[in-house]
Formats: sequence, C-alpha cells, structure tokens
Amino acid sequence: MIIHMSRTAAAEDQARIYDKITAAGFQYEVIHGATGINVIGILGDLSRVPESYFRELAGVDKVVRISKAYKLVSREYSAKSKVIDLGGGVSVGAKELAFMAGPCSLESVEQMMTIGAYVSSMGIKIIRGGAYKPRTSPYSFQGMGLEGLKLLAEVRKKFGLKIVTEATGLHHHIDEAGNKEQRNVLENVIDYADIIQIGARNMKSYGFLQELGILTKDCKKPILLKRGDSSTLKDFLLAAEYIVANGNPNVILCLRGIRTFEEEKFQRYTPDIGAITVLKRESNLPVIFDPSHAVGYRASVPGAALAAVAAGADGLLIETHNDPPNAMCDGEQSVTEEQLRDIKRKADVIWNLFW
Repeated sequence: MIIHMSRTAAAEDQARIYDKITAAGFQYEVIHGATGINVIGILGDLSRVPESYFRELAGVDKVVRISKAYKLVSREYSAKSKVIDLGGGVSVGAKELAFMAGPCSLESVEQMMTIGAYVSSMGIKIIRGGAYKPRTSPYSFQGMGLEGLKLLAEVRKKFGLKIVTEATGLHHHIDEAGNKEQRNVLENVIDYADIIQIGARNMKSYGFLQELGILTKDCKKPILLKRGDSSTLKDFLLAAEYIVANGNPNVILCLRGIRTFEEEKFQRYTPDIGAITVLKRESNLPVIFDPSHAVGYRASVPGAALAAVAAGADGLLIETHNDPPNAMCDGEQSVTEEQLRDIKRKADVIWNLFW
C-alpha cells in the first residue's frame, strides 16, 4: 500500500502517519519525489486493511494498494527508474551504457593486470572477476578467495576501475592448502567489492538474500542479482524483493540465459532477451544482460550482447580472458581483447542510436 502525501502536508501529519503504521504492526519506507512531496510505502500483509484506514488522516492526498507480489521493486511503488551510483562518475541505469568485463575466475597477478589494462583502455569502468567460484564439481578450481579480492583491489587502484565479484554464501572459504579464512565469504566480499554479485545458484537461497539485505542495510552496497536458469520472472523479482525489503534498495537485475530444450552443443542456455522489456516495464530496477553465460560459446557472445542493448538493457556483463584456450574456468565463452573491443564499439553505436 502506498500513501501519497498532499503538497500542504505538515511534518506533524507525517509523524502521525508513521505512528499509526507502526502501531498496526507494519513497517514503512519514505520516497522523496523530485517535487519534495513524500510517498510512504507500507510493508507487510495489508490484505485485511482498507485504504480508508489511512486515507482520512490529515495530510494524505490518496492511498493506492499495490497489486504486485513484488512491491518495493515494482513500478507501482515507484515509477522512477533507479540509478545505481558507484561514485567517481560511474553508474548503472543512467544515460550511459554500463559495461562490465573481466575473467570468470581470477588466476594470477599477470592475468589480472593484463586484462585490467586492456579493459580500462576501452573506456570500460567496471571489471568483473571471481575470487570465490561455486563450481558444479568439488574437484574444480574453487577460486583464490581472499587473496583474489586483494588482487582485485590492486587492479582497482592501478586502473581506476570499479569491482564486481560474486559472494557465494555465508560459508568460510578453504584454500587448496586447507587453510580456512577467518571471516565468511560474504563479509569479505562486502569489504572489497563495489558491486556484490549473487549468482544464479543462490537466487532462491532466500535466507542468504535476507541476510545479505540486512548486512548491507547501512552501506547500501549495490547487489547484482542473477536470474536462476529455471526461474520465472516473478521468482526473480521476488528474490530482489527479499534484498530490498531487508534494507538495501540498490539491486541490479542480471539476465544470463534460461534452461530450455536446446541442445548444449549449440548454446549453453537460451538467451532471455525478451525478458529485458518485461523487467523494465514491471520493475524500477536497472536491468543488465550477461551474454557469456546465456550462449556459452565465444562466437555467439557478440550477437547476443548487441541484441540485448537494442532491447533496452542498461548494461552488459561480459567474460573476457587474455588467453581463453588456457583459462581455468569458462574459457570457451570468454571473448578475446579484440572481440571485446569490437562489441564495445558496436554496443555504444546501438545505445546512442536507440536510447
């Protein structure tokens, strides 16, 4: 339920409304509009509460009931598209196409310095890279852990890039030598990352999403949430709602392909490009697209990336590697420096033409 305050509402009127909301056992969030008129969003199960319960209060212009299950991330709650500001002139959801590129997994200082150099030379402002890797097989490379985060911080400092990296859970990372990190994975990623990525495997880990929202409530560090490969768009938006409802409104939605009947030898998943338009219509959150995981093969990444930009995606998340054939993870879907440069050039043309 949303309360629209009148232009003449006094501070005392708002205070009385806040008291009535909390007295009824609900929570609230205040949205400050461009004109300074406040909109108050009431959180909780209001199915048995009539609009008149709040409509007759002094200072209230109108009361609107939100019909969506995902309330805080819906355009019914706030029609204004959210812009995620990373500082230093870098943002997601603004008038400039947001580009994020880097390797699936961090491997070495040489690898990251090489990739950092060519990514920054293209004008890309955000570098991706996995320090913690949730792998299907327990015998696959699990990532560099905290040392990887420290390496990302070095790359950020040297090239002036922002960092997006995945938090795989609340567990403790154990390296190949059997050493256990002192703090859990999420705590370490919160400390180092500019954007915290939540992978497709964890999209339905609701307890984890709840904890994530609580732990980032004060810092409001942006969360990049990936759609699960078998999840509906409603599932996806409700997962985002878990984070927002627990205190962090800065969520970026990331599409990365869905599982269908397609044969993996042709493409890893089915690119869900049509979902971009749906999400932009239903939600006020920025939407980006990951063509690397959507198609799974290097040759198909450029086409999917450019199609996503034409469809209205706010940004792209692309895997790139300085030596794809010898990458420790996802080399077959990682584009080369030359391919990335070509995608960036064409994507900027499409963005400037349509958006």
